[in-house]
Amino acid sequence: MFYVPKDSHLKILLVSSLALPVLLLVFVNFYFAGKVLNNVFVMGEDVSGMASEDLERLVVEKSDNFFKRDIVFRILGASGSHDVAVPASSLGISFDPEETAKRAYKIGRSGNTFLDLRVKIRSFFAKDYIYPVTNIDFSTFSNTLDQVSENDTKETKDASIVFDRDVRIEEAQDGLIVDKTRSVQDLRDRIRDFSFEAVTVPVMYDQARVKAGGADIALARVKKLNNQRIVLTFGFNSWKISGKTLISILRFYPKGMERGYALKFELGDQSLVVLNSSNNSADELEVSVDDNYITQFVEDIADSVDQEKVDATLVFEGGKVKEFTPAQDGQKLDQDVTFNLIKNAVSVDNLSSERELSINLPVRVVPAKIANDEINSLGIRELIGKGVSYFAGSIANRVYNISLGASRINGTLVKSGEVFSFNKAVGEVSGSTGYKQAYVISSGRTVLDDGGGICQVSTTVFRAALNAGLPIVARTAHAYRVGYYEQRGFKAGLDATVWAPAVDFAFKNDTDHSILVQTVFDGSSAKLEVSIYGTGDGRKVQITDPVISNIQPAPPDEFQDDPTLPKGTKKQVDFSAQGATSVFGRKVYKGDKLIIDESFKSVYRPWRAVYLVGTGG
Repeated sequence: MFYVPKDSHLKILLVSSLALPVLLLVFVNFYFAGKVLNNVFVMGEDVSGMASEDLERLVVEKSDNFFKRDIVFRILGASGSHDVAVPASSLGISFDPEETAKRAYKIGRSGNTFLDLRVKIRSFFAKDYIYPVTNIDFSTFSNTLDQVSENDTKETKDASIVFDRDVRIEEAQDGLIVDKTRSVQDLRDRIRDFSFEAVTVPVMYDQARVKAGGADIALARVKKLNNQRIVLTFGFNSWKISGKTLISILRFYPKGMERGYALKFELGDQSLVVLNSSNNSADELEVSVDDNYITQFVEDIADSVDQEKVDATLVFEGGKVKEFTPAQDGQKLDQDVTFNLIKNAVSVDNLSSERELSINLPVRVVPAKIANDEINSLGIRELIGKGVSYFAGSIANRVYNISLGASRINGTLVKSGEVFSFNKAVGEVSGSTGYKQAYVISSGRTVLDDGGGICQVSTTVFRAALNAGLPIVARTAHAYRVGYYEQRGFKAGLDATVWAPAVDFAFKNDTDHSILVQTVFDGSSAKLEVSIYGTGDGRKVQITDPVISNIQPAPPDEFQDDPTLPKGTKKQVDFSAQGATSVFGRKVYKGDKLIIDESFKSVYRPWRAVYLVGTGG
């Protein structure tokens, strides 16, 4: 027979069974109110029953004390071990005391009543360890570790290709490297326990991945490339890539490791990137193109090529040109296409058999507008010819004279049928008219005189008149080759010297309208432009490349005693140059009719360098 309790008895049993856990919950919550649970350890310290504010104060104090100590690194090198003490503050370690204290205090306070009760009861029988919330700056840690292990490590080098006087293989070098993953894990363990036991720093043997034998194929490819020359051209400008510059575009790497061979390790919420070590030394050396290098090279070209469009304006006052803004076509280099052209050209697997590879730069030109009633009435409506020259390396006085001379001929109007005389347009060249002393050729010598550099202007006008298809009335070459006039790809023979009143440069305006001579001086890029504006009459100009022959070496240097200089000093007053003969031709067509057929011959004497040697007291 079973006993069935009455309703009143059942209620008493239910109340009794619930009372005990409720009373237990009330007791435990009361016991741990505002305190850390039993058996909680933070940074090696028992913090049971500690108030939250006291706990945070303790964590701050312990972390501050940590940075006042040294951490010992035990370097396990090939010849034994030794210890190096390093300030903890130099290891890139940072603590978060507030978060550490919060994590300890939150144990048993998740918001789940029964789960929290279980955790609180458990705290009487088991321990909880709260590790400090820390972060390690691996860059700082790595740098410090490199310093303390500097005498125990040796750089590992794969066999590679180097360029000094010739292309050759640089031998591989096996090395010794630090196991940074083991070291940082060891350091983390010390921080978790707040232990000052030595951090283990193993030094490992690291074998080069590519030996000299594995670089033979790469060497053959690079030697093939070294025999090439790439020339990029736009207008009169050219950029050459050859020799050491060409080799520097290449990257060398072990086969299959073009993107590098670093390993990334995840350590909690942090990551560490270290060099992978391997004992595989049979890899081949591969060659690829350094995209970053080519990109920078193309950007540098674009800086020289790109320019904004400028529309022309012309303002007259009293029958003279008071204000003139020359038309300048806008132009922009297509950098993406240029990049691909260069990359394809330097690819060691696609090399041309030709010694020189020419690339015409892809440049989009935006024509400038010339719209002005006075310009149209004179017929000065479009650019009919432009000349350019460069003067990098000129002394300050020469640059000043170029700028001044260019400004004196700027805005010169030449009527139909008239002859432009450079000496007349530029006026007197002397100290009294504002010119400074710079080197000129006089009486078979290079000497300092007023207006040195004015021939840079006459040379540039000569080039503009040539390109405009205008008849050249007077032109004289320099006595010897001048380096300024052969900068940026120009060959000898495209110069014109002046020396008033005997030597002049002149051209004739044989068009049906007036023409205007305009100059643009750019000191920052050491560039001078001369533009000739008028009305195009359908002329087409063909100019052949100068043919250089009869090259003669420069005579030996000459040393002359000079009592005005202190004894023992030496001063160069003349500069050496090879002798040569230059010949180029020009044909000008008007429609189908040949109106000019001529050649320009320049004979340059070999020139000796002259030094003055001081004999004075």
